[in-house]
Amino acid sequence: MLSRFLLFPTLALAAGFAPLPADARDIVASAGASTTSTHDYVTGTLFVDGHGARRRAGRFTWQPMLSAGWIDGRDRPRLENDAFVVAAGTRLVDWWRRAFVSFQFGISHDTNDALSSHGQFLSSIGWEGDRVVYTLRHISNGKVFPGPNLGETMLLVGLRF
Repeated sequence: MLSRFLLFPTLALAAGFAPLPADARDIVASAGASTTSTHDYVTGTLFVDGHGARRRAGRFTWQPMLSAGWIDGRDRPRLENDAFVVAAGTRLVDWWRRAFVSFQFGISHDTNDALSSHGQFLSSIGWEGDRVVYTLRHISNGKVFPGPNLGETMLLVGLRF
């Protein structure tokens, strides 16, 4: 329980004082709710996403992306462990009215029935305004690794800095 209270200040300090890459363009701090594929175990989640400079590849515009997130454990057997996830990947932007999609490869610090292995895939779709970002994100091991693989699906609302 105490580790939950220490995690928030640690993430805030890391996000505030960590040196950003030279091409970093924005940081998005998001909070929201997450559920498993059984849809009856909802919990809170926090994510910090960093996006690099926009790059062109033919008709597509993309950005490198780094993420760090926390998903609260639940008061259910085999779902009680908090999950801390770090991920890296790309996001496609500027393709339709400020919408974006992203795909990342991630590592989960702890496991439970929702995130049953350390290797994870993160996929997101969303919309970004000047300051507000809405994201629908799914995290799963894609049944590449053994375990129950319930996954986490979350709706996040964030502020861009």
